[in-house]
Amino acid sequence: MKTLQVSNGDIVLDQGGRLQFVQGSSKLVQDLALWLKEPIGAGFTTPNFGSVLTSLVGSSETSAIVAQVQAEVSRILGLYQSQQLIDLQSAQNTAQLSNWNKSEIITTINSINVSTSYTTINVYVDITTLAGSNLSLNLLVDPNGVQVLNG
Repeated sequence: MKTLQVSNGDIVLDQGGRLQFVQGSSKLVQDLALWLKEPIGAGFTTPNFGSVLTSLVGSSETSAIVAQVQAEVSRILGLYQSQQLIDLQSAQNTAQLSNWNKSEIITTINSINVSTSYTTINVYVDITTLAGSNLSLNLLVDPNGVQVLNG
């Protein structure tokens, strides 16, 4: 399914001022980046939506932080997967499944690996899509927020 392309929080336009769209694995990377970057409580209509990843930077208890980061990333990816399932069921009921691309549907979250230092957390996520391709995300979390380095 196509969605608007976003860069640094802005909608992307081409040289002629036309909206740019992403689909497939690029859409999946963009969606996951937006979900992981959203600070929890930022939306007034969705106060429980978002991530607490930036609040986990700076602790000296490395093993506890690694477990918390893995759990938080897993939680966000699980929420995204659940929303995908709802959207796919709705698309099936309205005969719009053809709008979806298999490379933008998560089938398996293979691994979430975390490494930490005092000021940054690196997260490596490996996902398999319905198209059978593996998608890797490299997240950098620091006091300034979450960056998806390959998104």
